[in-house]
Amino acid sequence: MELFLLRADLIYNVLAAVNNNTLKTSIKIKSFMDENIKEKIRILSSVLDVDDESKKKKISSLRLRDPDWFQGLETRARTKEEFMFKRCQERIRSYMYKTKSDMIKSDFYIKQTKCRKYLDEVFKQFSELLTKNKHHGYYFDRSNTNGLCDEIGTFKCEGAWNQSVCSYERGTGHKINPYQSRESRIIFSTWNLDHWVERSRTIIPALFEASKMASEVHRSINMNYFYELLFTTVNLKLVHIVCHDKGQHISAKCDPNLYLQYKKVIHSFSYADNCLENDFNN
Repeated sequence: MELFLLRADLIYNVLAAVNNNTLKTSIKIKSFMDENIKEKIRILSSVLDVDDESKKKKISSLRLRDPDWFQGLETRARTKEEFMFKRCQERIRSYMYKTKSDMIKSDFYIKQTKCRKYLDEVFKQFSELLTKNKHHGYYFDRSNTNGLCDEIGTFKCEGAWNQSVCSYERGTGHKINPYQSRESRIIFSTWNLDHWVERSRTIIPALFEASKMASEVHRSINMNYFYELLFTTVNLKLVHIVCHDKGQHISAKCDPNLYLQYKKVIHSFSYADNCLENDFNN
């Protein structure tokens, strides 16, 4: 129930950001949203579905041509693509920050001095590769062929962690185009990049175990393996808030056979290299 109430507050705030004039009865609306929250979110999202003709219509990119889309944003972005690119970068950066913060505060990191240098090494490599890959901002960029949306900016929910597809509306799936309107952009901010193998419950403990193994055999941690799990769509699924299951992903585990680097590896991320050509130079 506590989780539902938190999500009710989130949707309430989204509505407030979209149009304050619609919230003259805000207290009653919030009370309404406190119950059966997932169904309310489903209805709210369906309101933003656009017809086939609108999908085919070219959506403007420039701030000068669609200033309403940028209303309320503190950004210097001149296009929607640039803003969405940076917004995705923020999400990926947050995974790096949270993971490193959780690691440094842990008893393991504080007490296991022999393992600490291996963890520090791999996080230094994470930082370097994230910078090279521009924190994978292209995931939200409709102008990039490696983005998670189509050419006009429509994103599709990939389903809960234990599903191969989104089961909403008999398998048609949740979808949204944040490039379409300011309202859609705000609603899209409630979508999540969900770790299939969980970051805090599974990946961080696996990193600790990998550092122990590395210290015993004097090998490096397999940076590419953990990088993929933390920061890429190898392990990230884009999901609608209704499909974001925060329960334990019991069957999603790390592979101990991949924890260590057994031969010299050039620290590059081959499948991301071709993505960078279309990325922004900032």
